[in-house]
Amino acid sequence: MVERGIVECLACGEPKPISEYSIVNQAGDPRPYCKPCNAERVRLSHYNVTRDFIDRLWTYQGERCALCGCAERTQTRALHIDHDHTCCTGRRSCGRCVRGLVCGNCNAYGLAWYEALPLPLRTFGLLNDYISRPPAQRLREEPPAVGAGASLR
Repeated sequence: MVERGIVECLACGEPKPISEYSIVNQAGDPRPYCKPCNAERVRLSHYNVTRDFIDRLWTYQGERCALCGCAERTQTRALHIDHDHTCCTGRRSCGRCVRGLVCGNCNAYGLAWYEALPLPLRTFGLLNDYISRPPAQRLREEPPAVGAGASLR
């Protein structure tokens, strides 16, 4: 609902100025989600995961990058959702190939570089362990907590 240029985001529930929303049509109607919430919805949709799953994975990883252990996640900078690029052929992930949450350096310079190496040169145990048995896989294999009805993708 737009009142005096203020709109309440359907995701975060915060009232924000209309300038914090993308406009969806020529009449000037704003999207129902503020720009940060809409970006997060698009990101989660791309990887076919839920906010609940990402939050559980973050907790499961000890609130750190799954590889180097840095705590890069902040309100404005999220950890990268790492997934197996060989799994899905389309633009979207199936969700089952999501491996973990990693920092920007580990995502761009660690994993991307390592996975481009020929198999005989892939000799780093830490990276091999992560790739063969990633945190998201281990989390999915754990029995659900009592009363936890949320889906783990």
